[in-house]
Amino acid sequence: MKVMTPRLMLLSIAPLFVAASANAQAPGEWTPEQSAAQPHHPVGYAPTSNYAQPPVAAVAPAPRARRWSIGLNVGQTELTANSEYDSQSATFDTGSLAIRYRPWRHLELELSFGGGSQTVDDDEYYGGESELAMATGTLAARYRFNPQRHWNWWLLAGIGGTTVANSDASDDEVEAAQRPHGVLGIGVEHRWTRFAVQFELRAMAVGQTKNEMELADQGIMTTDGLTGGNFAFGASYYF
Repeated sequence: MKVMTPRLMLLSIAPLFVAASANAQAPGEWTPEQSAAQPHHPVGYAPTSNYAQPPVAAVAPAPRARRWSIGLNVGQTELTANSEYDSQSATFDTGSLAIRYRPWRHLELELSFGGGSQTVDDDEYYGGESELAMATGTLAARYRFNPQRHWNWWLLAGIGGTTVANSDASDDEVEAAQRPHGVLGIGVEHRWTRFAVQFELRAMAVGQTKNEMELADQGIMTTDGLTGGNFAFGASYYF
């Protein structure tokens, strides 16, 4: 009869420990390792096929951004003609129509057309109106700092054309009076859902007419162009 060595004794009883460990889990129970793989199920919970999933709340779509708007402005424009010997200024009561589109969050494009008549405080003009009139057209970009808030403000830069001529001028005279211009501005707006009111200030630099540039090339002194500014109150509708 052979005596069992300690090594043989350990090898003979090892299967008993493995079997005991496998049977230690009662039917229907989950081990901690199994529960960790299923974080939504606590230890000891046996999932069944009729488990009711919690309802998922529907997410409402974001409101549609209103990127188009149309606006009307009324205000005054003052232009000053500077020359070597004299300077003359004129003030016009003006109005304008603007169509705007905001392709990005902060940047907005604007196309505006405006015009008005000169108003002076001289008794020689009946009713305070002279025969001068002006018209403008401007393509501008506005950088809006708070486009999604009720109160927002912007900086503006644009280019276009200005015409100052007699109100009864012919088409050729109106064409000859056209001048290029550049504008810089700042504005503030209070907006509700679709309707908004605004106030804007603009500085203008108006160039020479084609005839003035030709005379300047010949050495004949003319005005260097016009400088001026505009302030306007307005209302806009967003869609």
